[in-house]
Amino acid sequence: MLAGGKSKRLGLNKLLISVCGLPLVWVSFIKYKSLGLDLKVAVSKRTLNEIIFLKFLGAEIIETPGKGYSEDVGYLLKLYDEPIFLFSADSIYLKKEHIKYFLSKADNQSMSAAVKCCNKIVYVGMNYAVPGSQKDKIIFLNDKKLSYSINVIEDLEVFKKWLWKNGCYSLFR
Repeated sequence: MLAGGKSKRLGLNKLLISVCGLPLVWVSFIKYKSLGLDLKVAVSKRTLNEIIFLKFLGAEIIETPGKGYSEDVGYLLKLYDEPIFLFSADSIYLKKEHIKYFLSKADNQSMSAAVKCCNKIVYVGMNYAVPGSQKDKIIFLNDKKLSYSINVIEDLEVFKKWLWKNGCYSLFR
């Protein structure tokens, strides 16, 4: 789980936003850990508060240089020297069936998950990175909700409305 971003566009630390009375980073960790994933959390020096929250939950923490997404993925690939499954900590709409379908397409090429929405391709924050693979294969998922992310205040408002309508338990279905 990648939890080391800057949240520059949002203007506040999105992983500490309260979701159902808990920080978003906790909700994500609990949700994905409950799916049985061998979960490690990649963080950077910029995300000290998230590290504290995650250590409280017993998360295995990996500190990355925090220079950017591509650089951090490259760092992780060198560290493990094997294919790794990655997703953003704010990819809160992902479900077990999305992950299972995505991983069923894995081979010796890196992959990125996306949806087609409004005549464009929207990446959903889920990747499979393979050492030495130069180009990502795009795996399309059929769930428009995955195109939602929390990058600007308007996104946060959409998420809050969705959560109000669907309830906290819906994040874990």
